[in-house]
Amino acid sequence: MKKLMLMVSAIAAGFTSVAQADISISGSAGLGYVSGDTNVSDVYTGGAISFALSSTLDNGVTVSTSAGIRMDTNDTKSTATASSKVTYQLATGFTAITFAGGNNTVTWGQDVGLPGEGAGSVGGVASDLVDEGGYGRDYSASLTTAYDSGGGVTWSTTMGDAAVTIGYIVQNNATENSNEIRLGDSGDTTSIGVSVSIPMGDLAVTAGYADVESLENQVGASVAYAMAGGTVTVGYTTVDNATSNDSGTDESAWGVSYATTLGSAALKVGINSAKKGTKTGTLTEAQISQSLGGGASLYAEIQTSSDTTGSTTTDGTNLAVGTKYAF
Repeated sequence: MKKLMLMVSAIAAGFTSVAQADISISGSAGLGYVSGDTNVSDVYTGGAISFALSSTLDNGVTVSTSAGIRMDTNDTKSTATASSKVTYQLATGFTAITFAGGNNTVTWGQDVGLPGEGAGSVGGVASDLVDEGGYGRDYSASLTTAYDSGGGVTWSTTMGDAAVTIGYIVQNNATENSNEIRLGDSGDTTSIGVSVSIPMGDLAVTAGYADVESLENQVGASVAYAMAGGTVTVGYTTVDNATSNDSGTDESAWGVSYATTLGSAALKVGINSAKKGTKTGTLTEAQISQSLGGGASLYAEIQTSSDTTGSTTTDGTNLAVGTKYAF
């Protein structure tokens, strides 16, 4: 990682002070192979450059934002009609700005994560690469993707040993294509959420609640416990489709994961079983990774889908191996 230390004058939001700016630049790259159903045997490459910008004002408030250029292994490509060139959505970030002071952190922006979303979701220990194998399931007890983030604000603080985050989303990510946030538009879908994490000796308890207007809500919790040379995490989550009285649209899932080390290698195994009405699906995953030094590492992972009753996907096993590099 390279760091550039700059002295700048910051005059914004009522603050007039001399600040020290920190611009951190880091990069990564990866190469991987995945196989799964009879039509999948693919090699993927990807990489990213990340920029983290922060400045601490004389009054102690730290202002930060971030951006990047990246191509993940599962990015969708498109072909321009005129030139027939393959293009990717490469630019990310500059969609939120964070103000931190004392034990309070406030984030405002167009792409803010909804607190409580994903609470209790446990068992997914492999990377996104293994998902490209073709086998899988159609449901995972989660909010609709368009509702898990959007334009709004979050506030994080500590209360004793507990870490608390509360958020309000003014409009979900499906509403606007630009970086604007329209306030007071009755056509926008709003949502609220809260997450709480509390350490209890060898236990760490996390719980969350997210509500998307009158459409969906999610409640979940997980408990992590240090034991047997590693950490065991157990979680449960439910998603209620509030627009329908049909229980066939509601989802629930339970999961268990275990993380440990084997010598200098890191091993993670997990299982997650989801249900939507009479539809069911279970994913069992494992990943082992080994650092090679100098920012390089190797990994291998497996994902097996089973009991995918009512799913359009097929039971089977995906395999992936790859290497990652940090710069």
